Amino acid sequence: MSEFDATVHLSLPADPGSISVVRAVVASVASRLALAYDSVDDLRIAAAEAAAMLLSDGGDGAAQLCVDLVPDETGLRLTIWVEGAGRAPDLSDREGLAWRVIEGLSDEAIVREVEGGSSGIELLLRAVPQ
Repeated sequence: MSEFDATVHLSLPADPGSISVVRAVVASVASRLALAYDSVDDLRIAAAEAAAMLLSDGGDGAAQLCVDLVPDETGLRLTIWVEGAGRAPDLSDREGLAWRVIEGLSDEAIVREVEGGSSGIELLLRAVPQ
């Protein structure tokens, strides 16, 4: 088993209080990949912004904030989405401040459909050989 083949999946209450857990887990996983400290911090902030954007519509008590972190030899890819929410936030307006922060702090940021038909935000941080 390689050190890069373990996907981490989080499922937390869709509540703003869960964002601090997302930040901590993203930072922990990213730091295990021997990424530069600044890059780890950038990804942690970008993940928190993405989670906050997805939670902006409130949701209901049964909704879950989900995060998949997939490390590999090229870096770390993470996908954040809300499962079981009644109404998904509009992610098409990429001119807002949150999107500018997300795009500025990650190597790639896209909106993609996840299992169950929800829209999620996928971020990529590429590893730079040291």
